[in-house]
Amino acid sequence: VMPEFPGGIPALRRFLETNLETPSSVESGETVSVKMRFIVGFDGKLHGFETVQGGGEDCNQEVLRVLKKMPAWVPGKSNGNKVSVYYILPVSFARAD
Repeated sequence: VMPEFPGGIPALRRFLETNLETPSSVESGETVSVKMRFIVGFDGKLHGFETVQGGGEDCNQEVLRVLKKMPAWVPGKSNGNKVSVYYILPVSFARAD
């Protein structure tokens, strides 16, 4: 069973929308994508952050900042035991000014 943000994907989306700020380096009409890989530990805590697809230093740091303030996740399970699992989270920044 894969790990899950408390409340599922809709809650994860709300958390990101509420906490992410689009960096000023993202220009009007531009969309920047970042993919961050991390480990959801058997205790639900996130660690081992690694940028898989960067969107520039400002965007990468903003995603990292928000990931570090996330609450603990519901950990993954294998054969009924809690396990650590790699997870890749895609994030897009867009400026529509």
